[in-house]
Amino acid sequence: MSPDTINAALAARYDAIAYPASPHPLTHPDRLATVATFLGASPPEVAQCRVLEVGCNEGGNLIPMALALPSARFVGCDLSPLAIAAGQRTIAELGLTNITLVEEDLASLAPMHGMFDYIVAHGVYSWVPAHVRDGLFALARERMAPNGVMFVSFNALPGCRIRQVTWDVLHFHVDHIPDPRARLAAARELARIIGDGGKVLHEADETLRAEFRSIAQRPDSLLFHDDLAELNTPVYFHEFAAHAARFGLKYLAEAELRTMSAAGISAEARAFLSTLDPLAREQYLDFVRLRRFRQALLHRSDARFDMTTHAQRLGAMHCSADPSLQRSAAAGKLAELARELDPAHGGGGPVRALLEALLQRSPAACSVAELRATVGASTLARPFESILTDAYVAGIVILHVHPPALAKVAGQRPIASSLARLQARTPEDVTSLLHTRVQLPDANARRLLTLLDGTNDLPALAASMSGPAFGFDRNLAGAFVAHALEQFARLALLVA
Repeated sequence: MSPDTINAALAARYDAIAYPASPHPLTHPDRLATVATFLGASPPEVAQCRVLEVGCNEGGNLIPMALALPSARFVGCDLSPLAIAAGQRTIAELGLTNITLVEEDLASLAPMHGMFDYIVAHGVYSWVPAHVRDGLFALARERMAPNGVMFVSFNALPGCRIRQVTWDVLHFHVDHIPDPRARLAAARELARIIGDGGKVLHEADETLRAEFRSIAQRPDSLLFHDDLAELNTPVYFHEFAAHAARFGLKYLAEAELRTMSAAGISAEARAFLSTLDPLAREQYLDFVRLRRFRQALLHRSDARFDMTTHAQRLGAMHCSADPSLQRSAAAGKLAELARELDPAHGGGGPVRALLEALLQRSPAACSVAELRATVGASTLARPFESILTDAYVAGIVILHVHPPALAKVAGQRPIASSLARLQARTPEDVTSLLHTRVQLPDANARRLLTLLDGTNDLPALAASMSGPAFGFDRNLAGAFVAHALEQFARLALLVA
């Protein structure tokens, strides 16, 4: 098959069964720049950065970035003309001028688009032919800024070996079926039959049964484009790193630093890992964890990274509560987290106060300097920066070099982002200012969100909502508006 034929086939698959155009927070320039800064680099300034996303779909990941960073520039490329056209309609409706979506092959991206500070390839590497993977890294070598960062996700071995068995079975069953919807239905039915197939002959085979049961519950888009993908090539980490190195690129870290931690594995395994160099450690950590998926960050081999954290770097950042911290607090496990970070105080004391301060400010971020002053760093058993570093690496808090501008409480004339207001016209999810998906199943909540353009005060909002749904009772509508605005603020939907 020629490259053009392969590209046309890939585009046809995505046009036949759409893949959700969703924001992915780990790809946001703030996240990429924060990890790089934390590890000793000086990445490009987020507010004015240049970002490329390959395989951008309808721009569900890129458009919210462009809206939040008006002085930055964004380019997205994809092979699907339907997806690009849909994204261009959204861009036109929002009136954005700092983003361009193009129907182009990443391997031949037009030179007119220039250089990029951040390159995002989410859901691309494992799902394209070898020559396209080469093209992806060649593009980064030629078009990424000297201090830029590249995000690449891929299916990983050894964990995907189990998945590969299920893929082989499903392909055998459905590859002769031409209609995509019929293929999905047949694959789901067989996965359910095998998953509920009864007693296994060997105990280890229950893992396969569980995988089939999981497949039977997956949404159509994931089942079709991952489990039933015509191209899906999991690779070992060492193969990925070596491939990148051939194009002058070097592994930096995982986008989620907590996945590089040895937390939760045996003492013997941790001792073994400690004897290895960084790249070998990552590979053996995959062996120990049986990792299935990676979200890796790369940089140019000629970039200077000292790979050490510095107190002054943290001091210039902002900090917010990770959703896992919020879940732990809701489950009554805040003392347990505090004890892990500061055993000396048994789950109370200044570290507990630090976590509570972040939860109080959530979803907004506060400066590290302000947080340090709030908790009284002099009372800590060990340096404030060390505790904050451990909390960040453990995935308890989020650090930011460019925090989102969001409102913790609704003002007199509340404003939601123009993208959220546009998305709220349909039953689909909306995008928060934290670059996450938010479900709003309530039709009245969606209608209210569309009204939050800053021109309506609270009485006007109550008047607009006091229709049949509230029995034309303005007081009842006003109570709904007040409650909904609190929830919108909690969900990071209101602009500061």
